[in-house]
Amino acid sequence: MDNELFYEPEDGFWLDDDQLEFEANNLEPEWSKPTNLFIRRMSDPARLANGIQDIALADFKQVVGALVHADPSATYRFMVIPLHRAGHRLSVQLISTANGELPPLRADNACSLAKAFEWMASRASHFEVSFAAGGTYWVHKQ
Repeated sequence: MDNELFYEPEDGFWLDDDQLEFEANNLEPEWSKPTNLFIRRMSDPARLANGIQDIALADFKQVVGALVHADPSATYRFMVIPLHRAGHRLSVQLISTANGELPPLRADNACSLAKAFEWMASRASHFEVSFAAGGTYWVHKQ
C-alpha cells in the first residue's frame, strides 16, 4: 500500500481554515466505538469487501471505529463513491487490510473527515482512503 496523500497544501484543502487551530479545537484521539448493533454487524470485513450502498458518513465513521477497535494494528483501505457532491452519503467497499502499516506523517485526524469527504466529493467521482488507529486517515492519489 502506498502512503501518498491525495491533497497537498498547494491543493487548497486547508485554504480557508487554519488546520492547526481546527484540529486543536476538534481533535478526536481515536475512532469512536459504535453503540448501534446494526453498525457493528455492518462492520464485518467480509460484508465490507462486498460493499455497502448508500451509507451516511456518520454511520461509515462508526463502521471504521468498529474495525479499528477490533484490530488496532490493521490499516483499512476503502474505495469511496460519494452519492452527492456534499459527500454525506456514500457507497463504500473495503479493498484491502494491512497489518503493521504506519500512517503517513501528514495523515489527517478523524475530526476533519467530513470536510475531506466533502472536498473530495466535489472533485472526484470516487477515491480511496485508508484508516488506522489513533483517529487517523489519509486519501490516496489515484
